[in-house]
Amino acid sequence: MTDWIAGFIGILGVVIGLIGNEFLRRQRRVEAFSSCIFEKRLEAYEELVRRMHEANQIATDVMENPAYSPEERHSLLSEAILHIAEFTDRSELYLDEELSVHCVAAFMGAEDVYETEDMKDKEELRLKVLSNYKNARRMIREDSGVAEVDTYIKKVAKPELDSPVISYLRELKQQHNLNNQS
Repeated sequence: MTDWIAGFIGILGVVIGLIGNEFLRRQRRVEAFSSCIFEKRLEAYEELVRRMHEANQIATDVMENPAYSPEERHSLLSEAILHIAEFTDRSELYLDEELSVHCVAAFMGAEDVYETEDMKDKEELRLKVLSNYKNARRMIREDSGVAEVDTYIKKVAKPELDSPVISYLRELKQQHNLNNQS
């Protein structure tokens, strides 16, 4: 009877060893694959940030420059938005779908700001475009993992960043956060 139990324990040990080995093999494969994917995602997000920055410059110009006709405003902004849309479509494996949609739509309506007669409406439209751009940048930092890495680095390095400009920036952020909570 003890030979039977010892044989069973031996077979069970082999089965557990095989399962454990397979689990570890798959885990290593996922880790190696994840590293490759993370690098590609980061490159895609870097390019998305660049394209968003370019589109923001165009949108700002379109919203403020009196030299453009309504057709020129529409054409310039459409081209900037198309530039983002084509990139997000080509990079769909690496970019979050919802974030991609937000980035494509972020500057829509900017072409109407300059022609809007009511100053309150004009300012609301301008602020909406600016808010969409800021939110896109924030979400890109979060989804790419850069925001988390920055937080970790600050915890480890504990830099003491301080200057009059930084103090003023912190005050503005605090006021902005208080205004958003209201």
